[in-house]
Amino acid sequence: MSDSDVDLTDPASFEYWIVENVRIADTDMGGHINNTAIAAYVESGRVARLRTAMEQRSDGERWVIAHVDIDFRAEAQPPGQVRIGTRLMLLGTKSVTLGAGIFMADRCLATGHSTMVFLNGPDTAVIPDAVRQSLAASPKD
Repeated sequence: MSDSDVDLTDPASFEYWIVENVRIADTDMGGHINNTAIAAYVESGRVARLRTAMEQRSDGERWVIAHVDIDFRAEAQPPGQVRIGTRLMLLGTKSVTLGAGIFMADRCLATGHSTMVFLNGPDTAVIPDAVRQSLAASPKD
C-alpha cells in the first residue's frame, strides 16, 4: 500500500491510538480548538508512537523533526477528548514518516504527516534494526 492509498480521515487506517483531554487553553477566542492545539495533538501521537520503538535505545540516539504538514478538516469545541491515531507511512534508511488523524467523536478534525530523521549524537544515522522492526510491527492500542 502506498502513502497515497491511505485515507487518514478513516479511523480504521490507524495502528496506534492515544487519547488527550481538550483543555480550555486549547481554544481560540471563538471557543474552537485552535490550530496550535491540533499541532500539539499530532506531536503527542508521534512522540508516543516513536517512544514505543525506542524502548531499548543507546545513548545519543534520538529523532528530530524534519517536516510536518497538517490539514484542518473540521471545527470542534470543548469539552471532550480527542483520539489521536498514528500510523507508519514510510520507513526509510534514516527517516520515518508517520501519518496522523485527530478525531472527536466520529468526526475527523485534522490529518497530517510528520517526517522524523534518526540521529546518533549530532549526525544522521541509519535506523537500527530493532527500531525498524518495532516501527514495522503495527502496535495496537
